[in-house]
Amino acid sequence: MDLKTSLSIALLSFFSATIVVLIARSLDNQAIRSIEPQLARIADQLETLNSAGVLTAAPITGSNAVETENGVVVNYFFSNTRCATCRAIESQTLEVVQSEFAAELKDGTVGWKTLNYEDDNHSQLREQFQIVMPVVVLTRVQNGELAEWKRLDQVWGLVSDRAAFSTFIEQEINGLLDAVNVPDVADEESVLRSNTATDDSTEVDTPVDLPLPE
Repeated sequence: MDLKTSLSIALLSFFSATIVVLIARSLDNQAIRSIEPQLARIADQLETLNSAGVLTAAPITGSNAVETENGVVVNYFFSNTRCATCRAIESQTLEVVQSEFAAELKDGTVGWKTLNYEDDNHSQLREQFQIVMPVVVLTRVQNGELAEWKRLDQVWGLVSDRAAFSTFIEQEINGLLDAVNVPDVADEESVLRSNTATDDSTEVDTPVDLPLPE
């Protein structure tokens, strides 16, 4: 092993350990407990996985597709430093979106967007979604307005298991899609009123005059 390779591995190991610390600090206690088994293995696995080519990222296409007005937008927030793991998370997420939600991408129910959270232009989103590291954030949009969002911190613990990663992303997107176009309370009351209201234009038959007995 030459000096250049040794240095690269050492830097990767250091970066991997740093990422684990950042994840632990950025998550709340409940989120930490949910991915604690994966976090314990990340630092040891990243070096091996990167050397074996497991974390190679496929070419990214359509990375800034137009976001939907009514549906779910899959946002990938990246940083100025693009590591192999970060690129793998982005690539694998986009792969799920394109393969499992092709019809929704076509009709605009699902959108895909990438943003640099370290860019000052995105500082408001960074604060709103509490982003401190590259991550996937799902947003449900209703009439062009943000209705709900969810940050998927678990992608860091699942990135080395492509099958589990894909299943997780697909389930989370479907979970928000279920809430798309669900009428709100005001709409339901409006429908109820329209169904029960009396139509003034409806003709009412009047009783026929019967002859009185003589």
